[in-house]
Amino acid sequence: MNDHPANERRLALSIPVFVANAFLVITMASSTLGVLDGLFIKSGMDSALMGVRMQLSGLSTALGFLVLAALILVPHLPKLTLLPAVLVMLWQLAGAPGVAWSLSDPSTLVPLEAASLVAVLFGFVMNRLSTGSTLIRTADLPYHDRLVTRTLIAAPIAALMLLIVPVVAVIVAIPVTIEQQTGGYLKLGREGLEIRQTIMTKGTSEVRLVGMVHIGEPQFYRDLYKSIPPTALVLAEGVSDRAKVMKTSPNYENAARGLGLESQGEFQALLAASNRLDTPRDPAAPPPAIDPTKPFVVFADADISDLSPATRKFIEAAGSIFQSKSLEDALQKYMTVAQSFSQAEVMAAMDELIVGRNKKALAAFDQYGGQYAVVYIPWGAAHMPDFEKQLKARGYVVKSSELRQIARYETILEALSPTKPAVSAPVSTAPVN
Repeated sequence: MNDHPANERRLALSIPVFVANAFLVITMASSTLGVLDGLFIKSGMDSALMGVRMQLSGLSTALGFLVLAALILVPHLPKLTLLPAVLVMLWQLAGAPGVAWSLSDPSTLVPLEAASLVAVLFGFVMNRLSTGSTLIRTADLPYHDRLVTRTLIAAPIAALMLLIVPVVAVIVAIPVTIEQQTGGYLKLGREGLEIRQTIMTKGTSEVRLVGMVHIGEPQFYRDLYKSIPPTALVLAEGVSDRAKVMKTSPNYENAARGLGLESQGEFQALLAASNRLDTPRDPAAPPPAIDPTKPFVVFADADISDLSPATRKFIEAAGSIFQSKSLEDALQKYMTVAQSFSQAEVMAAMDELIVGRNKKALAAFDQYGGQYAVVYIPWGAAHMPDFEKQLKARGYVVKSSELRQIARYETILEALSPTKPAVSAPVSTAPVN
């Protein structure tokens, strides 16, 4: 009997089988390492172990898309073995809706890693129950007639899926990730971008956490400043650069004007002109006059010299994006930045820019906060989950929370209209945010 067709069949199926097994094994290795790291090792963002995790995760995702195409092209592959891990991968790419996680706290990624591990183990168990083998074997795959015809029909479907699925995942992931990474302090509402204000109390002391965005409606910043009582203390955001070590720093004026909005610099300027408690002065000189109509302010952020050289380099690179002359220029610079920094380097920089700066602000809170009944912390929305966590550790509890619109979609769409004339932006002198 001539077994030449059977040999050709096994050879043709060996490639998708190898890819499928590689996907399962690498996903298991990546998720197992993630669970162990998150629960026990707890490595830093800039550690070698985190770099290995990123590499494995990226390889697992790439293989996952190949397996997704293979499941359509090759009907022989066992669906119950592969689909659970593929679906968990797509769920993660969509931002893992339903699970609270944050890049600033790697331990929150454990449920995501555990979901991948469970999915892979389920696939292995199902494959063993049906074939007696943990891994997929070519010899165990069922025979299908008209394989060439099936493949020709499935090929365009698989290609279309590889184009559509990543796009849909990104579209879903954007609002989910924004809300997850900011702990709900920034979200895409029905009519515009919304920020959350949370009131936390401890006895007679009150802290108001106000999630901020670098650009928004001009009236939002003015109304926010007017709402702050003159007896309150504001711990203001804004990285300083007293030694002028930065060649380029983020300037949001161009982006704000291009979207028909205003930069947060206007709000920062209002705070800078209030009753400053942190301005150096001669001890022998009389204290400055207090304006009873304005709140007390401490710029509680870090100086650029406090940050590591790697983070300063990242800020300079990112700052160049916001100084772009056009959207095309901005996209090119973004791609350059994305290729210049690994994911681990970006995560390490973001950890320092969020958690590190929050520590500086909370030190100012511990120093000045007890002297005022109400303290405002209007910082970037990404800072808010850690602020809330640290304040709870100090005995504060959440009293109330509300959403406020900071930018309308209508304003942005009108600004992006091709018939709207371009407006040049003035140079901002506000501190770096």
